[in-house]
Amino acid sequence: MAGWNAGVGAVVAPSARRGGALRLVASADVDSLDPARTYYVWSWLLQRAMHRTLTAFESSPTGTRTVPDLAEGPAEVSADGLTWTYRIRRGARFENGREIRAADVAHGIERVFARDALPGGPTYLLDVLDHGGYRGPYGGEPCRAIGRPDDHTLVFRLARPFADFDYLMAQPNTAPVPPDSDSREDYWRHPVCSGPYRIAHYEPGGSLELVRNPAWRAETDPVRPALVDRMSVTFGVEVDEMDARLLAGEFHLDVEGRGIQHAARDAILADPGLRARCDNPATGFLQYVTVQTRVPPFDDLHARRAVFYAADKAALLEARGGVGVGGELATGLFPPHLPAHSAFDRYPSGPDLTGDLDAARAELAAAGLPGGFATAIATQPGKFELVARTLARSLGRVGIEAEVRVLDTASYYRTGLGHPGTVREEGLGLGVTDWGADYPTEYGFLAPLVDGRQIKPEGGNFNFAELDDPRVRELIDSARRTTDPEHRKALWRGVERTVMDRAVILPMAHDRTLHYRHPDLTNVYVHPAFGLYDVQAMGVAR
Repeated sequence: MAGWNAGVGAVVAPSARRGGALRLVASADVDSLDPARTYYVWSWLLQRAMHRTLTAFESSPTGTRTVPDLAEGPAEVSADGLTWTYRIRRGARFENGREIRAADVAHGIERVFARDALPGGPTYLLDVLDHGGYRGPYGGEPCRAIGRPDDHTLVFRLARPFADFDYLMAQPNTAPVPPDSDSREDYWRHPVCSGPYRIAHYEPGGSLELVRNPAWRAETDPVRPALVDRMSVTFGVEVDEMDARLLAGEFHLDVEGRGIQHAARDAILADPGLRARCDNPATGFLQYVTVQTRVPPFDDLHARRAVFYAADKAALLEARGGVGVGGELATGLFPPHLPAHSAFDRYPSGPDLTGDLDAARAELAAAGLPGGFATAIATQPGKFELVARTLARSLGRVGIEAEVRVLDTASYYRTGLGHPGTVREEGLGLGVTDWGADYPTEYGFLAPLVDGRQIKPEGGNFNFAELDDPRVRELIDSARRTTDPEHRKALWRGVERTVMDRAVILPMAHDRTLHYRHPDLTNVYVHPAFGLYDVQAMGVAR
């Protein structure tokens, strides 16, 4: 028995034993099996098992850096920082046995630009590459920013220097896609895998089964140990039922990483044997409430600020799981592991953290709404729903009547809260959500939430508030250009203060999540770049 938090910063039950089946469970389906369209962090961890990328996060409990994956070594970067050249590793193959070529990687990346056909995943490359308005590979033209002088060389041309480019090459949407197998909108049904596992069966909303890819060779893959013979994921299990079946040993792990719910939490913490099988990492995620500027009356700054002052932060943190197990109170945006983190508190909630109701009423009066108003809160089942109902009670104290609307988890960000059209049509003025960095820098954490250039009207949007502020854009661009760490930290704190002044992100907690691991699991650790267990590295003892 490894002990409490043994999988944080270390490996539980290290082993090289191969074989067996890993049984995983989730309350909802993946957002997509198409590597260009996925954005859920737990989907990315499954993608690590299925697909190779140019770089990848190392398989380590301290692995916050990227290492070459399909690339045979580090990028060759020009003196001006605008040209990045990667050499493709020889011998890496798709599941059909064909060797992976530079053109396959280029095609996979070009699909990111086809936003009309393939909405969903991260879009950093649209801003970073010097692509000249490229709209994807389906018009027949290659992207001018991606050179492929031969089968084993890729040359990227950037619009401006971007020191984090290696991190972008570790995202799933850089996975190779054979052009002759690209079925566009239907590619998610059976993507061609290049990692150690391929899809044997997928029933949307029901189950996913991954089996060994016979064409994968360990000697070509420095990242993935590929210990188990198969992985199965059962989708659609209600969260409390999922906890009960985990504790009964039916499943090895909650791959979704939502964490143990309140019903099972107290029983686990009271039982030394069960507690010793748990990890409670600081995930790097921010738990927050988004306030939508395009949904009246939140187009008025004072109406937004009324929500910030009326929120009972003590009750919201308890709804998340309580201080410690559920996380730590957040008053600013950046998580503690990033240099720009500070104790900044733009909207104090009083000594007991239950809110400043006088300040909230003053803001309502300034908005011309002294009697309050009605709105809706978007949320998902489980802890998110509990937070939403707690927030609704908080706001009711000053006359804000908030209806809680529970949306589908699998499509929450694609067609629900993450679709600007849905938000406006349904009047979703508030939304309960969370966010972890796409990669561990201030830009990777905050830019998708607040940079107006990253608003995605087609869905899969994470700038829920549709904030498009010139001062925010100016500060972000300055932070991207500077090479001085202290100046960069100051600029990002300027972004944070500007965003908080605009009152569009109400921080609740710097997240901790209670995870339960089956005693038969080996090679278990929380990956620090994802805040969840690195399922592709796991084995089973029997």
